[in-house]
Amino acid sequence: MNKLKHQVSPYLLQHQHNPVHWQPWGPDALKQAKEEDKLILVSIGYAACHWCHVMEKECFENQEVADLMNKYFINIKVDREERPDVDMIYMDAIQQMGLSGGWPLNVFLMPSQKPFYGGTYFPKAKWMNILSSVQNAFVEHRAELEESAEGFANAISDHADLFQMTDLELSPSFIPQCLKITVGNMDPVFGGMNKAPKFPLPSLLRFLESVPPLLAQQTNAYKASEIQLNRMAQGGIFDQIAGGFSRYSVDSEWFAPHFEKMLYDNGQLLEAYAAAYRRTKNPLYAEVLTQTIQFLTSELLAENGLYYASLDADSEGVEGLFYTWHFEEINQLIPSLSNLEFYRVYSILPNGNWEDSRNILFKKEAILNNQFSVELAKLSAVRKTRIRPETDTKQILAWNAYVLSGLIASSQALASKEILQGAIHLAGAIEQHLLKPDGSALHQAAYSDRPIDGFLDDYAATALAFIQLYLSTFEVKYLDIADSLVEKATELFESKDEGFALYHYAQNQHQELIADKVEFTDSVCPSSNSMLCEALLCLGLINSQVSCTLRAKQMLETVISKAQANPAYFSNWLRIYSQWFENPQATIKFDHSYALEKGLMEKLNSLELSLIPVENLPKDKHFLVCIGHHCLAPVGTWEEMKDHLKELI
Repeated sequence: MNKLKHQVSPYLLQHQHNPVHWQPWGPDALKQAKEEDKLILVSIGYAACHWCHVMEKECFENQEVADLMNKYFINIKVDREERPDVDMIYMDAIQQMGLSGGWPLNVFLMPSQKPFYGGTYFPKAKWMNILSSVQNAFVEHRAELEESAEGFANAISDHADLFQMTDLELSPSFIPQCLKITVGNMDPVFGGMNKAPKFPLPSLLRFLESVPPLLAQQTNAYKASEIQLNRMAQGGIFDQIAGGFSRYSVDSEWFAPHFEKMLYDNGQLLEAYAAAYRRTKNPLYAEVLTQTIQFLTSELLAENGLYYASLDADSEGVEGLFYTWHFEEINQLIPSLSNLEFYRVYSILPNGNWEDSRNILFKKEAILNNQFSVELAKLSAVRKTRIRPETDTKQILAWNAYVLSGLIASSQALASKEILQGAIHLAGAIEQHLLKPDGSALHQAAYSDRPIDGFLDDYAATALAFIQLYLSTFEVKYLDIADSLVEKATELFESKDEGFALYHYAQNQHQELIADKVEFTDSVCPSSNSMLCEALLCLGLINSQVSCTLRAKQMLETVISKAQANPAYFSNWLRIYSQWFENPQATIKFDHSYALEKGLMEKLNSLELSLIPVENLPKDKHFLVCIGHHCLAPVGTWEEMKDHLKELI
């Protein structure tokens, strides 16, 4: 019997009518596997996943396949966005087996939950052969399977022995070399990592944008960032009609996206484009910020003030159908003979520029969509009459925190009080629906039979966002929330390995998991440990808490050797290390009441440095200039503070 109908995950609900006897991940299904001594099949995906839909149609909706699955297996469906801890364990297991990871992820487990085989998408015939072969192996070669599963289970737990400590005080400068390696591996024409498919990797862009101008000139960091930001803004990966980015491009030119739109990408890319706009004042970046915020507001903002998780890649069962155009559709609205420039700029061809004679709007040049606002508005009006892709209505804390940080950065870059007000509203919704009075957090706002506790990225991303909001509004309540989240994260996720500075991804009391995972690589999202490290550094500086600074330093010392070996996938760590240690940035602590009384806020803001209001400065001292996590002596006047800045910058 299929047991998914009472779930809240749109992905699980997509499978509620399958003839497969799906169950959600939880103690009931895991207990049944042990009691009946049956293998477990864990099938993991997410609502916007195209190949998940394909495998469902070919296999999970087929009665013959379902009969085989129901006979031999306890079948568990997992939404990877709802239970990233489960996905993390079994994705790692697949890679330990030497197999390619991806979604849908289908993993076979012993009744003990320990994995021994799996893969991603399988067509029907191959899937049925695998089901039979796996069951036969369980019956005839169980001892060998048990041994294999035990080995994989042991291999996927993360612990201190996997890391080599580096003393940051004795470490020579390595950011220039990391930048040279990273930029050297990037596509010099279209930007991004030099391969297909291509993912935006916002943490990498933020690293490139964060380095000082001289170092950027020596390493081409800014140039590499601008190439990617320009090409993405021109590409099919950016929705030229309604704004917002798709998850990735299937080619190396950002032309043909995998059309799903994820909240986490768009929230993070706001920060990347905001940083680049503050440096360059390129109007293309301002337009991307504005249109992306419009997309988020119109398509993903829920009535309760939180943002939904994603839009599907498919509509009417066809990938990209909602977003692409036959030539004649456009020609009827915008006659080609009298609008040649529009057709040229957006690469619109009579026989299409993509599959099924359809066109993806793809700009040949880095021009503004605003120049063709009338034409794009006509396409937008027609597109709104189409059957739109399904929305994944999960409201995930970390992803909403990325949007909160992105809105704050955008409000600063564009000097927009309206965008900042949107950030304040989102912060209120996060506090109301996802944060609990005891300082703990939920992973998502709605759940079925029991709450899903927050994971480390939920705590760390939210703490960072509330710190940024505090530094933008000087409202102490936001700093208090950040303090509480970091304190609770230490209580819930701190490793029990003596001397190991990194934190577990899932809470330590989780009993359903076979391994403790430590997320430390930066990929499409920054690693949870790197975000917590930055939050600790910020709180250490703001609150003058040496313990926070020392813990963050230990975290950096744990991972920095790995970061030097593979900088593109430790880019958030490297940005943090660069900004706080190797190329430390200036910060001004100041007496907020004094600055208001003397009318100095506009002058302070014009410095474009981080400003931290404090109340514990010595008598008659009103400013304290810090560089990284080191501070100079406090001073009493604006002129003395400016002199200190001249010494440092």
